[in-house]
Amino acid sequence: MSRNGRGRVATVLALGAVVAWSLSMSGCTDTWLNRWLADSMDPAEGELHVAGLAAPASIRRDELGIPYIEAESTDDLAFAIGWAMANDRLAQMLGFTLAAQGRLAEMAGEVALPMDVYARTLGLRDISRQQLAASSDELQHMLQRFSDGVNAWLAAYGDNLPLDLRLGGFEPEPWAPINSVDAFTMINLGLGVNLHEEIMALNLAARVGTDRLPWLVPVYPDEPLPFDEAEKLEGLDLARLSAQTHGINQARAGFEQMLMPQGLAASNNWVVAPSHSSSGKSLLANDTHLLISQPPMWMLMHVRTPDMEAAGVALAGIPIPVLGFNGDVAWGATMVMGDAQDLFIEKLRKQDGELHYLADGDWLPVIEREEVFRVQGGDEVIRTIRSTRHGPLLDSALDAPPISPVVPPRLIAADPDQDGAEDEVGGYGLAFAWTAYEQDQTMDAMFRLSRAASLTEARAHLKDVRFIHLNMVLADADAAGWQVTGRYPLRRAGTGQFPSPGWDGAFSWQGFADVADHPADFELARGFVGTANHRTVEQNYPLNMSHSWFYPQRGERIDELLASRPQHDAAHMVAMQADRHDRFVPALQAMLAEHRQPLNEAIQALPGVRREHAQQALSMLEGFDGEMTAESAEAALYGAFFHTMTRKTFLDELGPEDSPAWQAFTRMTLLSYSAPQDHLLQRHDSPFWNNVDTEKQESKWDILALSLAEAWVLCRDAMGRDTAEWSWGQLHQYRWQTAATQMKPWLPRLQRWGVSFMGSYLDRGPYPAGGNHNTLNVAGSALGQDFDVHSIPAMRMVVDFGAEEPLQLVNSGGQSGNPASPHYDDGIDVWLGWGNRTLPFDPVRARAHYHRVLTLQPVE
Repeated sequence: MSRNGRGRVATVLALGAVVAWSLSMSGCTDTWLNRWLADSMDPAEGELHVAGLAAPASIRRDELGIPYIEAESTDDLAFAIGWAMANDRLAQMLGFTLAAQGRLAEMAGEVALPMDVYARTLGLRDISRQQLAASSDELQHMLQRFSDGVNAWLAAYGDNLPLDLRLGGFEPEPWAPINSVDAFTMINLGLGVNLHEEIMALNLAARVGTDRLPWLVPVYPDEPLPFDEAEKLEGLDLARLSAQTHGINQARAGFEQMLMPQGLAASNNWVVAPSHSSSGKSLLANDTHLLISQPPMWMLMHVRTPDMEAAGVALAGIPIPVLGFNGDVAWGATMVMGDAQDLFIEKLRKQDGELHYLADGDWLPVIEREEVFRVQGGDEVIRTIRSTRHGPLLDSALDAPPISPVVPPRLIAADPDQDGAEDEVGGYGLAFAWTAYEQDQTMDAMFRLSRAASLTEARAHLKDVRFIHLNMVLADADAAGWQVTGRYPLRRAGTGQFPSPGWDGAFSWQGFADVADHPADFELARGFVGTANHRTVEQNYPLNMSHSWFYPQRGERIDELLASRPQHDAAHMVAMQADRHDRFVPALQAMLAEHRQPLNEAIQALPGVRREHAQQALSMLEGFDGEMTAESAEAALYGAFFHTMTRKTFLDELGPEDSPAWQAFTRMTLLSYSAPQDHLLQRHDSPFWNNVDTEKQESKWDILALSLAEAWVLCRDAMGRDTAEWSWGQLHQYRWQTAATQMKPWLPRLQRWGVSFMGSYLDRGPYPAGGNHNTLNVAGSALGQDFDVHSIPAMRMVVDFGAEEPLQLVNSGGQSGNPASPHYDDGIDVWLGWGNRTLPFDPVRARAHYHRVLTLQPVE
């Protein structure tokens, strides 16, 4: 898999750093590197003779490098897509498939080994095989032709690969259809939220106990805290269970640092019925929110043959628009936040020298297999992967030594009441159940959706989308609606919010909900419908889809804006996507006004300077209009108050800052509705208001008064004493960073040095950011941790069926992942400036828009 053996990436990066430093002294780093990499990508225009085509195919590009790929047949179209995608995003494609195979360490070295063990424990490549086997002959053939195009590009550029592959000396294997399915599997893993929340719940329960855990994991503002669900964890050795999650947390963090989404939520979509559109035709809007990254997660694509046409966003490695418009139908998606994952706590013990687990009174043998991992610059590593009836034991291989003996991790005394246990040693294991282990034809359904000629046809295809849990909005010119997709487990007991005992079957799954029970709305009695990862159904809806809903404010804002006028147009859709109003602000102001007396008393009890700071902060918050613009001083103070309140309320009991409990708590604020926001509006009797580090018994108002004072000091120290100089964008910023930069804290010193020097060439930013986790124009950060922006609108799409050219589409960065390309970062300014770009379907306008033409000519 590598040239010249598996040389050490550290050495190469260090040498690269020396070169980059030397060149930086003369101010020509970028120029030299661009010249060095100029031969690693296609020319913008001209002709290339390529074996594998039946007829010429063209890759036209617009001024941002967005490809318009045209061929005479679907076969040649898939081939040309493969060529163009390899040119634009080869490293990203390889990252997806190596991650699913558990082979990242072959390219990235030892730092990636935990991710590899995690991926193979989950069985991601097995899922891909299962999905591919279930797919139609037509789709498999298309994936093969796409693979042929990728491999043709590799044959042409194999000696001149992009920077990341060139530095690592990594030589890709030939692409195959299974590699494309790997990308699909990885996006499913990334959209799963509940596994991480269940693991984090164990980390929190180990610190505060099951009686106080529910205060830290609220479900939704109007729902009771999950005390009943927490009861199933009582009596367990939570400290040991929490310790067993270390390897899983490390692997999850590694995937995220390598810019693969891991449960980060937030997206918006909505449709407007023709009756509420100024043109009398449907409107659709979608902006998917993902990690801010360089390159971005999505790439844009416009494809055409005489028989079909589609444009939209694609995932590197998958040759169809995942979301987009085909001239007749438009489709967009957000995460349902569906709970399709459960963690089961298994009782383990050795019996006759083999590991067993307890299942309904019987001790059954744990299924085991050995996996061999190859590490660049190191030796082979062997791990034993184990599983039970509920699924793989996630913690066993991750927490094991390099060559795993057949013993459970972190042994504890067995239950002496179990027969034959007197001389045995036992422990716990964490088994993972996931609906993705079920075979289906979701990829086929998405492929057919991109070719649907009407809303009716598109709806029929959605019934087969079971692999991924989405809020899909659909529209044609004359109708629109919303449909929930996925596969939802039916549990014997419990909600699935927290890990469940696995030994008696009381919490096991008993099948899946019928598709007919999935929520949908195609009547549009209000004239519109929208979703934003919030709870889209009533509290007691009979289908248990989730207990991990996102904050409600974005969903409420969509409804508010769509109900605010009788007619809508594309300009209003774009304005909504740009909206930075936080609906939580007036609710917070109302709460503070209602409880002004105890808050004033708490402020008056503060020492003189702090009292003055708290009063100034409260006055500024009371006058805040809720507009989270980058220029706003009030938004800066509000964001600082959220930060200090979170720390003052919870850090004393969950800290220190590097503890598993605090890391879990702050990360959960990115994933779903969280305790800090929940506590601000209610929970006046929460035990967490009291600071355990003082002798005083603090109230909510004491903590809020102190938080106000510290928020003022934070802003003053960061931005100066003149409040006119304060702005939210000074604290809250966008940074487009590569996986190498994200992984830097994990790397050995020599590699960190190399990455630092290369960062100026690869990374972009900072740029002032408006918005927060509650705004439609999202800019989410981890409450209580820092102000770094994690999630952004990774793309923005509007389809106006009444317009001459319906599709408007913008990506959050450049089309290319190659830093030598002029299209590596040219999309950032367009995204930041809210430029809106039409991608034309009319052939004459399309050819004028995509004005640079590269023709792939078949070899005679």
